[in-house]
Amino acid sequence: MARALKLATLGGRDVAPNPMVGAVIVKNGKIIGEGYHKKFGGPHAEVNAIKSVKNKKDLIGATIYATLEPCRHHGKTPPCFDLIKSVGISKIICGSRDPFQVGVRTPLESGLQILKGPIANQCRDLNKFYFTWITKKRPFITVKVAVSADGFVAGENGQPVHITSKKQDIEVHKLRAEHQAIMVGSNTVLTDNPHLGVRLVKGKDPLRIILDSKLRIPVNAKVLRSKDVLIATTQQADKMKIEKLKLKNYEVWISPTKTKVCLKRLLKHLAKQGISSVLVEPGPTLYKVLKKEKLIDELIVFKGRKKIKQGLPISL
Repeated sequence: MARALKLATLGGRDVAPNPMVGAVIVKNGKIIGEGYHKKFGGPHAEVNAIKSVKNKKDLIGATIYATLEPCRHHGKTPPCFDLIKSVGISKIICGSRDPFQVGVRTPLESGLQILKGPIANQCRDLNKFYFTWITKKRPFITVKVAVSADGFVAGENGQPVHITSKKQDIEVHKLRAEHQAIMVGSNTVLTDNPHLGVRLVKGKDPLRIILDSKLRIPVNAKVLRSKDVLIATTQQADKMKIEKLKLKNYEVWISPTKTKVCLKRLLKHLAKQGISSVLVEPGPTLYKVLKKEKLIDELIVFKGRKKIKQGLPISL
């Protein structure tokens, strides 16, 4: 299962919002085949593992280790469970259950085993984005906060101050590469003019989501450098500005609320668009809202070594 887990991670964001899955086939104590889910809509890990076995007769009586319970439903691909049984594999050992299959699965047949213990926890942690997307109908929310040694997130009057070290900056870019989307408030764009992309590591830029209830951000902001942007605004926003943005092919999502963007409604919209993970880099105001509405699934705090002495504090 440890080998299956290692294989699963190779799928990365390419499989999102589907889960990362690895599979290993064993016969007489030896690995005879292995595979992983490579791309959204492509063959699943179990299919790729079975295909990798040169002599299909070797599959008879073999055991397959999969990090996630094989699918039993028809989606973009046929059910993996049926294929596994049809080729003669006699035992299926799974690292975790698939919450999507509640109501789909039949009573567990003999030969299928769900693991417990530390490695099972690793299998679940691997797909925390997917599990949240399925069970809560919203993306998994990771909140990243950088705080100075004396507890400030920005300088006086909210002016930007570089808090993190080069090593920490690389870790932040890794987080960006792992998530499908990144979210900030309009104040962050107005004061910092951030890039919000992946530059210090290999990876794809996430979708940039800007919470801008009054459409205050300028058209030359770095976040608007390409069309991979969603601007969330409200009914009070200038309709002409909305139309101009739409004419430039930017996605504009209008909250049903009048003054503040409804985060819960926005997250439901994102989930329907196949977004299963969002990294939020908030200021104190956005952080307070996320905390109040219990929308923080994971909080990551980067603490800098230097003191700012005065500035914009945050209450974690």
